[in-house]
Amino acid sequence: MLTQETVSAIAEITGGTKKDAKAHLDAFKEVVVGALERGEDVELKGFVSFTTKEVAERTAQNPQNGEEVVVPAHRKGSASLAKSLRKF
Repeated sequence: MLTQETVSAIAEITGGTKKDAKAHLDAFKEVVVGALERGEDVELKGFVSFTTKEVAERTAQNPQNGEEVVVPAHRKGSASLAKSLRKF
């Protein structure tokens, strides 16, 4: 399902306009991204959890020329579905 299809479905379910549904979806994304940027986790019980992990510095190999490169330490975001949704 693409963003526009999601917006249309939200508008249909709520009886609102597509413009309002898109604004709500954008606000949700902004809240989740903002929390992850601050290092906070977002958990919607029974649906999904968004978390960040610290990844240590490591060496990797450039596949084009075989040269070793250093990948700096960074944070990585991930999402996990609730157990009840994992069967899909």
